[in-house]
Amino acid sequence: MRLSNFLLCALVCGLTLTLGVARAAPSVLREVGGSVEQRRAVWQLAAVGETVEQALRVGAGRATLQSGGGQVLIASDSALRIYQNEPDLQTGKFYLSGQLSFFSQSVHLASDGRVRLDLRAPTRRLAIIAGTARLAVGSRVLTLKAGEQYDFATKRITPFAERDAWYDSRFVGEGEAVVQAVKGPVTIQSVTTQASPAHNAAVDERLQSGQQLNTGPNAFAEVGFTGGGYLRLQPQSALSVLSVDRVLSQEGKGQREITLQLTRGSAWNVVAKRQGGYEITTPTVTAAVRGTIFRVDENGLVKVFEGQVALPSGVGLQLDQGQQLSGDMVQALVLDASDRVNQALDRQRAAPTRLDLTLAPTASELSLTVRSQPNTRLSVKVAGQDFPLTQSAEGVFSLQALKNRLPEGRYDLTLTARRPGSSTSLKRNVLIDRSPPVVSRVSVLRLGRTVRLTGQVTDRSPSVQLSAEVNGRVYTRTLHLPQQARFDWLLPLPEPGAVIKLSAADAAGNAGAAMEYGAVGYGAP
Repeated sequence: MRLSNFLLCALVCGLTLTLGVARAAPSVLREVGGSVEQRRAVWQLAAVGETVEQALRVGAGRATLQSGGGQVLIASDSALRIYQNEPDLQTGKFYLSGQLSFFSQSVHLASDGRVRLDLRAPTRRLAIIAGTARLAVGSRVLTLKAGEQYDFATKRITPFAERDAWYDSRFVGEGEAVVQAVKGPVTIQSVTTQASPAHNAAVDERLQSGQQLNTGPNAFAEVGFTGGGYLRLQPQSALSVLSVDRVLSQEGKGQREITLQLTRGSAWNVVAKRQGGYEITTPTVTAAVRGTIFRVDENGLVKVFEGQVALPSGVGLQLDQGQQLSGDMVQALVLDASDRVNQALDRQRAAPTRLDLTLAPTASELSLTVRSQPNTRLSVKVAGQDFPLTQSAEGVFSLQALKNRLPEGRYDLTLTARRPGSSTSLKRNVLIDRSPPVVSRVSVLRLGRTVRLTGQVTDRSPSVQLSAEVNGRVYTRTLHLPQQARFDWLLPLPEPGAVIKLSAADAAGNAGAAMEYGAVGYGAP
């Protein structure tokens, strides 16, 4: 027994010395995102720069641990401890890069490339992506190379092909994954909570880790990301949000990491250039993208319409613009009806927002009509309140009657139009006036066969129309206030004794009662 222990120690130590890994170096947190705790006297929140001395666990989030000459990326719902000053990976998912010496499942390991460990039932394995790894298993030393995996349960070495490179998923920048547009039945449901009821997806709703977005027949949903990229989930499809984590690096820079999984149906993707990308996985393919337009289906079909798509599951395979992957075959791109519909929707989304506003600058009640694209959301802000506009016809929006009438006065009005991925505003001024104009100091003087009307008009509105009826004939005149508040008006007078009816109405439609005047004065009949 003592001899075997000695041999095992010699093997383990030999592994470490061969790879040049400094086992005594402490393990330090380089990135922390979401719920990450480390064990001291009790479990407490972990922070970048801290040394992990006992144990570390990650809830909904991620963490990167510097250990020796390499790093350990720890996924959500994972845990490790520190044993003999080295990481002991216990449960969850891990991605290791660089020169590392570590424990897992009672096995000591050393690696010098890129390795992933999956330690969640029913899968407990170590897979080599690049480089090599050496395992001390009992009295044996096993060497694995790229494209091989070791099953901790069966202790067998079998071929490995990467199919879900979750460790490559990174969407750089501040922001959220937000529902930007919905059409037809679209629901959101938590897949981590037992018997969680689904609810209708709402525009501007932020997707959270553990949720699933579902579309019904003839429905779609658009999810927008940082930098202007978006994903359009196709009819009868499902998209799971595996993680949405804010990561703080050692340099103090904030990053957003988003991992999505297409579990059913199809997704159309537009990722903004010069921005971070995201990774989308299906049961048969993983696509890590940066600045491109592509489509991916649950059966592994990938079509590239612009840019390039790298396929980790294809061991370095890259699809260029105008290509598609069907099964294991790279072919020339062939468009179908779904592709053409999505291209048309992309053109609609990219088109400038159209705003044709009909607004009376003076009115007794606030009223406006707007013509815009059908999928536009419109609202007007006045007196510190936002009021939504409703679509009364295709592309025609109007403001419903306000529950509380605005008091008389002048208001600044801001009309805001929101479309998926864009927003624009118009500013206008409106006067609310419910009081009829006041006509005062009226004088009616007959001058032969004419009559001279003078007087004064006051009103909130900028213009008032005077109407004078003489012997059944009506004459009108528009006064612009306040410059023309005093009026002097000469009208025909066919009969010396005619009665003149004088009335006034303002620009808001308010009219006062007509007043009758008899002409007085001099002159030939």
